Amino acid sequence: LLLFFRIRAHPCYPWLKNPIRHPPPANPSIEPTPFVYYVCFVVPPSPSSSPSGAAPISVVCAVIEHEGRVLLAQRPAHKHLPYQWEFPGGKVEPGEAPEAAIVREIREELGCTIVVTRALPPFTYDYTRVVIEMIPFVAQLAPGSPTPRALEHLALRWLAPADLLSAPDLAPADLPVIRAYTGV
Repeated sequence: LLLFFRIRAHPCYPWLKNPIRHPPPANPSIEPTPFVYYVCFVVPPSPSSSPSGAAPISVVCAVIEHEGRVLLAQRPAHKHLPYQWEFPGGKVEPGEAPEAAIVREIREELGCTIVVTRALPPFTYDYTRVVIEMIPFVAQLAPGSPTPRALEHLALRWLAPADLLSAPDLAPADLPVIRAYTGV
């Protein structure tokens, strides 16, 4: 976004130096008064603004811990970021608390029950097509919960936390989650 302003020279604007005269004077011996300055400001877009200007979509994800490993799920072919690996989760419904949303999403996507142990710092991620507000949680399988199953994903895999950053084909928005989780 470019903003142009036309400012006239004035004692209140001592920071305006080396004026650009526009238009140039017809008679060079006569100095136009006051000078006219054209100032251009470049205003970068906000990192959290979406192309449409809509608010970011609230999305939750869970770093599910079990026996010293964490769960990754592979996205299906028909969804955004096909075949990439992610922490399971999904959109927060209107009026729904993020913690309730992650428990619901895991039940729907993996057929298991989790207990949230802590929240990681939320952040905004811009995928260009869409901007999301990622709200990550660390969780464990609830006592008596069935083993997670890939109900909406292509596959599931358990990795040691130290191997997360080197895992291939991770969804870009999950990298900040890994860094927050591992402290790297």
